[in-house]
Amino acid sequence: MRILVANDLYGPSSAAGVAVGTARALAERGHEVAFAATVQDPREVRAFDDGGVRVHLVHAPAYDLRWRAWRSCFNRRAVRAFERVLAEVRPDVVHFHNVHIHLSYRALKAAHDAGAKVVLSIHDVMPFCFQKMFCFVSDELRPDGPPISFKAPMPRCVPCARFRYNPFRNPWIRHHVRRYVDRLLAVSDEMARAMRENGFADVEILANGLDPRDRATPAEGEAFRDARGLRGRKVVLYGGRLDHRKGAEHLIRAMAKVRERVPEATLLVVGSSHGGYEDRMIELAEELGLAGAVVTTGWIDQADMARAYAAADVICTPSLIFESFGLINAEGMLAGKPAVTSFFGGPKDVVEHGVTGFHVNPLDVDALAARLGELLEDDALRRRMGEAAAARVRERFDRATQAERLERRFATLLGAAEGAA
Repeated sequence: MRILVANDLYGPSSAAGVAVGTARALAERGHEVAFAATVQDPREVRAFDDGGVRVHLVHAPAYDLRWRAWRSCFNRRAVRAFERVLAEVRPDVVHFHNVHIHLSYRALKAAHDAGAKVVLSIHDVMPFCFQKMFCFVSDELRPDGPPISFKAPMPRCVPCARFRYNPFRNPWIRHHVRRYVDRLLAVSDEMARAMRENGFADVEILANGLDPRDRATPAEGEAFRDARGLRGRKVVLYGGRLDHRKGAEHLIRAMAKVRERVPEATLLVVGSSHGGYEDRMIELAEELGLAGAVVTTGWIDQADMARAYAAADVICTPSLIFESFGLINAEGMLAGKPAVTSFFGGPKDVVEHGVTGFHVNPLDVDALAARLGELLEDDALRRRMGEAAAARVRERFDRATQAERLERRFATLLGAAEGAA
């Protein structure tokens, strides 16, 4: 098969990293695979080979994200550049990932009109939400309570999006998905449920895949600890984009309580900060008497991130927004670490409560602190859950296995097309 994988950006992290990994896994299975992504600097436009994949970086000018609700529908310049890639690659199948910033949903029509079968994987709430879906959050929600409704009706969206609201956006997206997408995939059960609640039918589930080789050794983890003054400490790893919607402040308040039980408990903060948020985190930690108990690394590359997982004792992702999957949980679990995670969205499917970690409402700081303290105090429990976590990732989220399942979907689509012809 000739397969074109498309994503707004090309890189190792988040949905882009999943898309890149998927493309490489398909190439390893003997397919002719190309990748299309955008760059905002025209000097970065180029085509090159990477891991058996022919990568095409096309120019889509940067714009003020206040206009994303409009530009994500039809970014004319990005679509024209994408059409040139389609003409060169002539794919049998185009597998889209994120298109809600630069490529735009109009790229779905371009792929369909080029004669390819179109598959779209949903990694985000952006097909139906204008922000990051935090309107449902309440301190009354409980992991063992009734299912959360993730329906995003217009009366709720308008006050949230305000002047960024585009009344035509969601109908436009649903139309393009219904008309031009042959297979709609969600990366978790909860993501699929949210899609269905917001008007998308026939959603199938294909979870993100991880490469089991992407692990650091225990020795590399110890070296990471030594380099950052973490030897002899119980380390809770918190990573990703640092902002208040990711629950950092609630985690810091929980760590103050954890330290009363586990004095050597330390929060390792890995990721990039915007608008000085990292400084605010440090200020809050100092106010709570946690000076020296919060260690920040800033942005680190994938190899160092693997070492950070190996160095940690527990992974914590107390997000206040809907997360489609929760890659940090899965990557940490692959390294044999249990996770304490928000149950808002996909992490509920990745982390098995009571077996590979715990689900919490991160607004409940006492519950968050209790679960972290329980794992940090009990070495045997932490080890048992960590082993179960690694086994769960190998069994359910193996990249090669997910690529094989994806390949079968592609073959079914192409076989149906040949039969119809």
